[in-house]
Amino acid sequence: MNFSEKLKDLRKTKNMSQEQLAEKLYVSRQAITKWETGNGLPDIENIVAIAALFNTSLDDLLSEEKSLLTKHEFLYESSTEYDLDEEKRLDISIGTAHEVIVEKTTEEKIQIMLASNKISNLAQQAKVKIEENKNLMDIKIKHFPDLTEMQAKEDLYIFVKIPQRFVANIELSGIIENLRVRDITFDNLEFGGKMKNGSLTNCSGHVELDTSSDVIFNTDNFKGKVDFNQIHADSVLNVKNGNCYLRRVGTRNRFLDSEGKVIELAKSRRSDDYTTEEFKAYDFIVEIAGWKSELKIVRL
Repeated sequence: MNFSEKLKDLRKTKNMSQEQLAEKLYVSRQAITKWETGNGLPDIENIVAIAALFNTSLDDLLSEEKSLLTKHEFLYESSTEYDLDEEKRLDISIGTAHEVIVEKTTEEKIQIMLASNKISNLAQQAKVKIEENKNLMDIKIKHFPDLTEMQAKEDLYIFVKIPQRFVANIELSGIIENLRVRDITFDNLEFGGKMKNGSLTNCSGHVELDTSSDVIFNTDNFKGKVDFNQIHADSVLNVKNGNCYLRRVGTRNRFLDSEGKVIELAKSRRSDDYTTEEFKAYDFIVEIAGWKSELKIVRL
């Protein structure tokens, strides 16, 4: 079943008209008709919104389509490679981008690829600068003045491929629409800045999300821990193929279920010992910290 058929089936299962679905997605009814007749695909933001609305995954929605989220064929590309011979902490400053994909490579060099379908002079508009010392590799994506923030936000893709044997601690910062981390094991990955959508697929480690923006986050075959360190944010975590233990710290933070009802925890869980037998039944831990934030847990 392709995307158009799945969308129509999901809509009818929920007894929604095209007009009602259009209102929930803030698009026109004509757009819904176009998607359901196979005459086009929604943009990434609407695809993510549809997945969240119907409690399904992006992979299920787009199993027969070539997803924009995993597309590796672009009109314009600029690549940088740097040899690694030992484990280093990676500090990667993105700036502004539409999507950042982090994954492993079997080669012993870090690879950074900038890609776009619209920024024709990409190699002159954005550069990768790498500085290295004994324990740290500092990577910066430098934008030149002619590349506007709007252009970068709409059509700049950044692929980061890291040798698995040298992966340990990764720090990412920037203003991005989508972050995808897949097929990689790490000790710690910390993101700081603004993000709309994120995903962890077939990977493990400790992830810290330091962002006050509302985030729709997806996990699929993830093991480890995810910290939502947010201030006055309303985020969603879609969980597929795994079960999670919920831990709340900070002030006035709470978890919600898929219906928007508060999940009551038995205790504050501030001093949980993750080495006990109790935690062996869980694939990963979700912690909400910060202040006055809500995190909706949707189990797919």
